[in-house]
Amino acid sequence: MLKAFFRIRFMTMLAVVASLLGAALLLIIGTTHVIEAFLIFLGLTAPHIPGNESIETVVAVVESLDNFLLAFVLIYFAYSIYFIFVHHERRPEQQAEIPMPQWLQVESVGQMKRVLLEVIMVLIGVLFLKLVFTAQEDIGWTIIVLPITMVSIAVSLKLVHFD
Repeated sequence: MLKAFFRIRFMTMLAVVASLLGAALLLIIGTTHVIEAFLIFLGLTAPHIPGNESIETVVAVVESLDNFLLAFVLIYFAYSIYFIFVHHERRPEQQAEIPMPQWLQVESVGQMKRVLLEVIMVLIGVLFLKLVFTAQEDIGWTIIVLPITMVSIAVSLKLVHFD
């Protein structure tokens, strides 16, 4: 009974597969943003606001960066979940079959949390950059929430020990 209960952890493979599918979708979306940026830059597509070709090109590239970063977060999450919940049961001779970079081989949930928080901080920075580029007139004081959030995450990463 207890052995069957602990096999439930293999249901985490649903999270692994779903994360990898989400990452593939975000990579496709990011690629379409880069293609859109090239089309605007080369004049093959009209910009949404005439005269702002360069700004719209930069915004499209920054949006693709945001999509790519989130895709890499999902890939990291999928591999982390796999290595934490599924991979440890394998025998040593089977572990050599998976040639993974060392940075993708996660040993603890704390290590995974730390890396995910660091990437979330970068994603907030990219969002802030995108908002600054897309601001039409003056930027309101409420946009300061994003840098404050980044500083809060950085301070918490420094103070909290995840392991």
